[in-house]
Amino acid sequence: MSPGPRKSFDPDLALERARDVFWRRGYDGAALSALEAAMGIGRKSLYDTFGSKRELFLRALEHYGDTVIRRICEGLEDPRGAPLENLGRVLHKLQRHHASPQSHGCLLGVAMAQADPRDVELAAALRAQLARLEDAFARTFRRARADGALSADARPRELARAFVGLTQGMALVGRVTATSAVPRSMVRAALQSLAS
Repeated sequence: MSPGPRKSFDPDLALERARDVFWRRGYDGAALSALEAAMGIGRKSLYDTFGSKRELFLRALEHYGDTVIRRICEGLEDPRGAPLENLGRVLHKLQRHHASPQSHGCLLGVAMAQADPRDVELAAALRAQLARLEDAFARTFRRARADGALSADARPRELARAFVGLTQGMALVGRVTATSAVPRSMVRAALQSLAS
């Protein structure tokens, strides 16, 4: 069986561009015409390569996890830095990003805001990415506790869930806030709470 005609476009680049459209507009706001224009392909190529718009969205979420979420996790677990220093660096970087006019928030947050709770497949995909982030935060707090940077009674998993909530809230607030002071104060308060 022949493999079929060679694609005249880069599927990975097309997927990244689709991810960015979903990131800016959400699933509901991403019209097929906007996706086609951004990806540089026609509707037939979109369907032949990615299936439906929904399948494309699920692939875009996975791509987001493998790029954006992975970089956040790597920043938290950078072996060159102390755990809480890594945490501060990551949060300040996110805060600066979400305070800029170019910020679209977080694709996970955008997707969660629009998700139908009865959509089991989408909920599972979102939970998997949130768990990936939560696990990285938990490992960071566990190491910080072992190093004595956190009190012995600190609860790494609970802290991790709180900081995932912080990052999601900061991303959503960043989409509409008129001042960088808001996300900056969110990060400052969260980091100060670890010192008390």
